[in-house]
Amino acid sequence: MKILDHLNIPYDDQSDDCIITCPSCYKEEKCSVSKEEGNIWQCYTCKQKGNALTLIRLFYQNLPALTPKQARLFTERKQGVHTKVLRDEGIKYDGTYFWFPVSNQEGKVIALHKNCPRTNIAYASPKPWSCSILGLNQLTDASVIWVAEGHADYLIGRQILKDAETTVDLLGTCGSGFSGAYLSVLEGKDVVLLFDNDEAGQKGVQSVARRLKSSGHSVNSIRYLDWSKVTVPSHSTIPNKFDLRDLYNAYQGN
Repeated sequence: MKILDHLNIPYDDQSDDCIITCPSCYKEEKCSVSKEEGNIWQCYTCKQKGNALTLIRLFYQNLPALTPKQARLFTERKQGVHTKVLRDEGIKYDGTYFWFPVSNQEGKVIALHKNCPRTNIAYASPKPWSCSILGLNQLTDASVIWVAEGHADYLIGRQILKDAETTVDLLGTCGSGFSGAYLSVLEGKDVVLLFDNDEAGQKGVQSVARRLKSSGHSVNSIRYLDWSKVTVPSHSTIPNKFDLRDLYNAYQGN
């Protein structure tokens, strides 16, 4: 089952449902999860029940807090990212994956992204309980909104804006796309796309601009990071796949 596979929850696959350890009372093989859309679950012992969304929230709540050693494991692989921003964003680690909570504008967790430090691959929650946009719960009434590509660039963006003199909102994507379900949060804003210097990043910029135009959501302006006009001390030309984190590190955070 996709949601259980994503959360790495062991299960006994039966005809109509799957049997798991209850995420509430922890009784083994006492909780049934429906295979039908919505993934309704119920424990036969404690009588707790819910759907895939509540399962995601319980799974995240049950993860231990990130330790300094675990945080350093992430920052050693994503140089430039500070351990404090990991804690501020509520990121946790289960020994295999780093888990990124994705919240809605009301601050409720609606999805979980996971990053494998061994392969450097990130995964978003499967549909229909998916959301690929980070930072929705931190939006303000700022007129300018940055959109960073990927989890590490999003974290770098948080660090940059922490000491910024002007108020700027920040969102992060899981990949170079931007979910059409959330284009409305860009309405009336000065949008700045901070996508990577590669083909996917270029196509992502074009896709966002095209979809905004066709969606009926009007932005005040839309700009993007034009890598052809960027210079850094360590490179005569900007390498392919250069990103916001690389730029941050090239200038040592200044």
